[in-house]
Amino acid sequence: MQRRLIAAIAAVILAGIGAVLLFNYVATADSRAMAGQQPVDVLVVTQPVKAGVLASELVGSVEKRQIPQVAVVPGALTSLDQVAGMSTTTSLQPGEQVISARFAEPGTAPDGTVTIPADMQEVTISLEPQRMIGGTLTAGSRVAIYLTYDGKIQQMMQNVLVVSSTEGMVTLALKPSDVQRVVLSLQSGQVWLAKEAKNQSATTPLDVKQLIG
Repeated sequence: MQRRLIAAIAAVILAGIGAVLLFNYVATADSRAMAGQQPVDVLVVTQPVKAGVLASELVGSVEKRQIPQVAVVPGALTSLDQVAGMSTTTSLQPGEQVISARFAEPGTAPDGTVTIPADMQEVTISLEPQRMIGGTLTAGSRVAIYLTYDGKIQQMMQNVLVVSSTEGMVTLALKPSDVQRVVLSLQSGQVWLAKEAKNQSATTPLDVKQLIG
């Protein structure tokens, strides 16, 4: 009889402990679920955005929204200040969260290609190796463009972005007015490219007579 009483008491105690543990588990599960549902601020795209657009130009194309924390994508931005000075490396579509992985410094994208500024055009020119630095140019290089004509040489423009380069061919990113100058120069004389160092100053035109003295 005494053993049955002890067994019954033990069963009641174990049942009580089990109930407490179950209650605690359910309570913490609810807390975890509620934590994941807490609203947080993120930037969301509202209008299509092309690649190569500066972060400062996205003000009218994104907006801050509140979404459940569990739905936030890794790297999601809460402010464009987090990518200040950078540009998009790919297009952005309405409804997607704005993430840091889609931005890079203007010019060079993460995969080694380059992002073309929105106000520029691409033009491909064919040059002999000695006139394009032996074919050693790569995407992201910066060059100066020289024109030789009638025994004269003149620097046409500086800090030109190289989009791509293959044997005998180089693609440049230029403003529309500069594209015209380059195309006309190819018809009027010979174009040479020179790889530039940062903050390099422009040169003055030179006549072949000055070489002879």
